[in-house]
Amino acid sequence: MSAAILATGSDRRASLALAAAVAAESAPLTGGATLLIEAGETAQKKGPTLLAAPGSRRVEEALRAAGREATARGHICHLALVGQDGLSAVPRAVQDSGAELAVIHLPGRLWVPAVELEELDAAGGVILVSLPSERSLAALAVDELTRKGLRARIATRPPTALASRRALAGARAGGRVSEGAHRILRALLGLGRSRSRGSERGQALPAVLGGGLVLILATLVLAAIGGAITGKGRVQRAADLAALSAARSMRDDLPRLLTPARLASGAPNPRHLSRGQYLDRARLAAIDAARRNGADPGRLAVEFPDARSHPPLRARATIRGEIDPEAVPGSARIADPRPIPVAASAVAEASPPAGSWSGMPQTAEGGGYSGRLAYRNGEGMRPDVAAAYDRMAAAARRAGIALVVVSGFRSDAEQAELFERHPDPRWVAPPGRSLHRCATELDLGPSSAYGWLAANARRFGFVQRYSWEAWHYGFVGGPPPCSGAGNVTGAAGELDGNGSGIELPSFVPAQYREPILRSASRWNVSAGMLAAQLMAESGFNPRAVSPAGAQGIAQFMPATARSYGLRDPFDPVAAIDAQAHLMSDLLRRFRSIPLALAAYNAGPGAVAACSCVPPYPETRAYVARILALLDGAGVVLAPPLEVRLVR
Repeated sequence: MSAAILATGSDRRASLALAAAVAAESAPLTGGATLLIEAGETAQKKGPTLLAAPGSRRVEEALRAAGREATARGHICHLALVGQDGLSAVPRAVQDSGAELAVIHLPGRLWVPAVELEELDAAGGVILVSLPSERSLAALAVDELTRKGLRARIATRPPTALASRRALAGARAGGRVSEGAHRILRALLGLGRSRSRGSERGQALPAVLGGGLVLILATLVLAAIGGAITGKGRVQRAADLAALSAARSMRDDLPRLLTPARLASGAPNPRHLSRGQYLDRARLAAIDAARRNGADPGRLAVEFPDARSHPPLRARATIRGEIDPEAVPGSARIADPRPIPVAASAVAEASPPAGSWSGMPQTAEGGGYSGRLAYRNGEGMRPDVAAAYDRMAAAARRAGIALVVVSGFRSDAEQAELFERHPDPRWVAPPGRSLHRCATELDLGPSSAYGWLAANARRFGFVQRYSWEAWHYGFVGGPPPCSGAGNVTGAAGELDGNGSGIELPSFVPAQYREPILRSASRWNVSAGMLAAQLMAESGFNPRAVSPAGAQGIAQFMPATARSYGLRDPFDPVAAIDAQAHLMSDLLRRFRSIPLALAAYNAGPGAVAACSCVPPYPETRAYVARILALLDGAGVVLAPPLEVRLVR
């Protein structure tokens, strides 16, 4: 490990986005991927993105082989080292990764310990500050770095929400954020200015540092060198967490809101939540989060901007508080000792993910399995394994556990490469012998899920293969691994764990089950998705007509119906087949279930214009409702709704 650069900011989210922007901007300098580490109590694990550079996957594989839960995200590889001893684990993690560059994001209390840690030979620091209120904080940090002979840079403009999302996904943030991150990186490396970034690729770091660099980005405060987070920061953090908690409650309760109010027998359904109960539970979650973060619930106001939508998915939390002037850096210059009133507001939403297509091969080759591949978290597996995993993941989520597939199908060549790096057959099987080549084996995480898996995996058809590998589960509920029967599990649509056709959700009326299964098989789309879509479109009413003129069980507009040869939109069997045909075309075009659903509702043009679920409340609610129906039925074809701050 050659060098370390420290940075900080009073806004954790903004400083983490800056860290990611600097990490993503370093790709032209290193010619490879960058490791982004979050360490300490504030560290949060992140899932993999659907598209990742080969270098990021190599770093991810190296860390996974070392027993660490890293995730490849674009041009960066993210690793969370959670806990108070996160800093002590950083040097070994960087060494295990083999990355040419590492960016390490720490809480402020670890600033000085990181500077003084011998294994992290610090070279400089960047501080993200809000001027003028944090001028004293910045001065303290710069003074600390200067006294230690380290370079220092100040950033005063936090990344925008869009730039933050791009950077944390491992892409260049774009615009001024990329330019600023590039200047910071060059300055801290002592590279000066260059007219061409391309000329630096793969040679700048070896020339300056002899082959390595560590960026350490801290967050929150420099508590160890005399700074203290301002009251405004505390109030904003409490508002952010209250809004996020409300939105998370809405996401988790959405299947219950959409559950019928009465059972088939006519008795009240105990799982159903009314709209009022749904919003009350979200409000209570926000109040609890505010209280846990030191905010007086009496100063909190919770609103739901889209309360009239079906379903509501947004929450706004507003907290009003006061700042003690003596707690603000530089307070000696404040003449007025009276408390300073502050207000902070945050809006969070549960929204559909951008996509669920992995961009990976659709058919396995080079191993013991040669059939279709289904993907979860970017890892391939047999379709029946994916269907069983979906049911298990849905049950785990109901227990408060978010399962992640760390590794799935591996070809013999990939296994040989892994075995060459770790030639211990107890931990890595030799090529040709690993069951991963059969597409039935899954390495699962996080480690907090191991106990739940040990107690519950078998009822979904999975067994723990080896007592010393708490993460490795093989699927035994279908055809044997590497068998002829296993190779054809996906030939006529995905199968369930017993090798029979996938079961439709219980809300599908009996007269429509066979038409849905037949059309799903004909057009090679998910029967569960078609069923949830029909439920959202018309509630299986073949005579439904919308105010906009959409007709029938699948709610076709007349022009679209004609283009798909649907002469009578009120013929439910014909309409279901046309629906499956249209969804097949949209899935081929957008390669994403959420985007295809959005295109069905809002039109392909609106989706193509932004490569996203358009920001129309009706469309976002439509996609969210279908994904929630699938989740509640245990048919998970895409990641669950994402919870994020939008303002």
